[in-house]
Amino acid sequence: MSILVVVADASRARFFSAANKTASLSETNDLINTASRLRDQQLIADNHGSGVDSVGHGKHTMGHETDAHQHQASQFSRDLTNEIERLKSAGTLGRIYIIAPPAFLGLMRADLSPASAELVAGTINKDLVNHSAVDIRHHLPQLL
Repeated sequence: MSILVVVADASRARFFSAANKTASLSETNDLINTASRLRDQQLIADNHGSGVDSVGHGKHTMGHETDAHQHQASQFSRDLTNEIERLKSAGTLGRIYIIAPPAFLGLMRADLSPASAELVAGTINKDLVNHSAVDIRHHLPQLL
């Protein structure tokens, strides 16, 4: 069983594997969330409706509290955890390490199934998605 290291943020995720506890990391997958790089106007089909307050003056838009980028980040997190589920179902995972900025790490934790969450041996609250495999390995425990 291999060790999986997922290094992600809202726009990109890199999957690494390590053959054993002391092995170097080997990149196995690099996923890009192209929607995260778009402007809000490009992500939304049309404008929210508008309403008028019954008291006072003014008009306001009616819409969701979360913006389009938050929605895209949530969707990307679900896509990543689905990939982790696929790897777990294939029987190839021993342990999982997840490295992500705090907000995105929270999304991933929430999206992991209980069975996959049990395989998580550690998490790191850092944005290392653009770092080299060697640098990422230095942020992980000496013995995975």
